[in-house]
Amino acid sequence: MTEVPQEFDIIRTGKGYTMRGWDFTRAEIAEAIENNRMLNPAYELASNTCPWNCFFCFTEDPDNPKGLKKKLNEEMTLDEMISLIDQTEELGARSINIIGAGEPTIDRHFWEVVEHIYQKGMTPIVYTEGALKLTDGDFAKRLYDSGATVVLKVNSLKDRAYQNSIVVGGKERTRPLNLDYFEERNKALDVLMDTGFNNNDPTRLAFDTIICRENYNEIPEIHRFTRNNNIFVLFVNYLPSGRTSTPAQNAVTQQEQFAMFDELAKIDREEYGVEHRSRFPYAGGVPCSIRGLGLYVKIKGEAWDCPGELEPLGNVRNESLESIWNKTRQIRQNFDGGCLPREVFWEKIGQPESNQVYQLKEN
Repeated sequence: MTEVPQEFDIIRTGKGYTMRGWDFTRAEIAEAIENNRMLNPAYELASNTCPWNCFFCFTEDPDNPKGLKKKLNEEMTLDEMISLIDQTEELGARSINIIGAGEPTIDRHFWEVVEHIYQKGMTPIVYTEGALKLTDGDFAKRLYDSGATVVLKVNSLKDRAYQNSIVVGGKERTRPLNLDYFEERNKALDVLMDTGFNNNDPTRLAFDTIICRENYNEIPEIHRFTRNNNIFVLFVNYLPSGRTSTPAQNAVTQQEQFAMFDELAKIDREEYGVEHRSRFPYAGGVPCSIRGLGLYVKIKGEAWDCPGELEPLGNVRNESLESIWNKTRQIRQNFDGGCLPREVFWEKIGQPESNQVYQLKEN
């Protein structure tokens, strides 16, 4: 039987150690690996359109470094997306991570996609900026009733200027909506909590938080907020794909990332009685299960092992999902929940050299 890291144990403390759709036991993961069964893929089940312009968008073409995210030619049709969902269910998956390509909640087929996933007995996990649709209580309630887990963009809970600068993408970029994203995102967080997304165990509410130089000192505070409110959090560094195919200037080093992971594990141990090794690439919760237990399919049908890979395995328009899935068998045999693409990126392409965050922390 495949040896699965202990961090995949489901810790039911009401503190957001995992989220619904990622709540696989070690035995379930081992069984899936042994029987070549998919569990947790990530698909771009929405158009590339997004009114925001985040400089680190990993789904965006790196050759479009400044322009807004717009609809692409030859995006998958609704029928093709439904077929992909059906094939995924046939391979045994228990969840589908909906990561765009653009903002999923504004896609005209959003409800057809989400509700079809739910009807097939899988958990739809919706990654969203939140501010455009989730301030609407009726929208949030329908999403709750569709069995969804929501992963909300949270780069900061207190620094309005920094958080708003993220979605604008810098002075040199085309400016998107004239909207106070920080304010509207926080409203969305309140609506999601009032709707009850964080009243479940495992929770159905999560944060997607990139650790970088601007928010490094706030990360422990965000971590405590999520623990106190039963919210799962994905503390990550940049993915080596899309607009961050080359190192971002504000990225932290591997040493700095792991130092923060150790600090969060200490907080969990001493303040919340949760014991874990804070395993890379996520801190404070279950490790990654997409690479090895799923695939990443982009809006034009190209398939990869995961969002961090740079070489496609094929295209679901030209061959079956099962055929592509079978190409990843070796990855499953070496599954440990880690993130090889990020490690290779650090080794071959490089890292920031500045140690500024440690200086900020000490002062």
